[in-house]
Amino acid sequence: MKHLAYLFLLAGLLLLGASSSQVASAAPLVHETSSIPSAAPVVENVTSINNAAPTAQGCSGAPSIQFAYANPSVISVGQVTTLFWGLVGNANAAFLQYPNGQREGIGTPGSKQVNPTQTSTYFIVGACGGVETSLPIVVTVNSAPGCNGAPQLNGFTANPPTIQAGQSSTLAWGAVLNAQSVQLSSQTQGGSGVPAPGSVQVNPTQTTTYYLTAWCQANSVQAQVTVTVTNPPPPPPPSSGSRITGISKNGGLTNANRLVINVIYFWDGQDAPAHLQARAFNSSGGQVGMSNATNIRPNSEVNGNLQFEPYPQGMSSVTACIVGSSGTELVCSSTGMQ
Repeated sequence: MKHLAYLFLLAGLLLLGASSSQVASAAPLVHETSSIPSAAPVVENVTSINNAAPTAQGCSGAPSIQFAYANPSVISVGQVTTLFWGLVGNANAAFLQYPNGQREGIGTPGSKQVNPTQTSTYFIVGACGGVETSLPIVVTVNSAPGCNGAPQLNGFTANPPTIQAGQSSTLAWGAVLNAQSVQLSSQTQGGSGVPAPGSVQVNPTQTTTYYLTAWCQANSVQAQVTVTVTNPPPPPPPSSGSRITGISKNGGLTNANRLVINVIYFWDGQDAPAHLQARAFNSSGGQVGMSNATNIRPNSEVNGNLQFEPYPQGMSSVTACIVGSSGTELVCSSTGMQ
């Protein structure tokens, strides 16, 4: 009996030891599970990146807006107008800002229909980082139609109609009757509302057609003028190299005691200051006279008069020279002188 009790006691101890061993071996599993939250910093980093302020990549300084206008710019209550805008350049974001200050992102160029119930100002905004540029679009809302049928234009002119590149022309138009809105536009720059009568100075760089359009509800009338731009002829190529191109007697100033010659020359400015002077030679090559010297100006072809006094007797030729400040004869030319 004692032996049987001893066996039961031994079996119980073995079972208790096995259970303790199993519980102890489960501990690493609990530890591994508790290590999962270590991924949290990775989630926080991603959130931080997603919430980071955008950087102004691809732009620098103030954005540019090609144009912004409403067509028509004057409407009646209940009517719809369309806002138009051109390319927004040098920007990393573009917005349409409503009269209440609300903004929405836009593509450029683009357009959007609006139907304000009162006169309102919209803005096209370009942003480059913290730098913004905006163009207003004013939509005037009339409480009553105020017109019926087709508008009436009274003249649309360009003065002068032809200009050279860099010059300007004045566009002018008379009163516009029976109209809700008047717009001046061009084929290259879009348009904007204008008062009537009115005028504006333009300086297109190429031949451009301008349009004056008036609206009365669903009716419109348009006039156009063209400003022709011509390019001036290119300036003559600059002369290079000093030269003397002509020597002749000035007969009206020649007498028995004095000889005056006319010299056509070009001096390129070398060895400045320089002067013009001439010598007279006889048929044997001997020098028989020296003219006065006269200071000359550079980079233009001019006539210069030189005089011999007394008259060089036995003279058969004359040599004229441009002489630099160092005394060097930069260029000379000779001609017979009988």
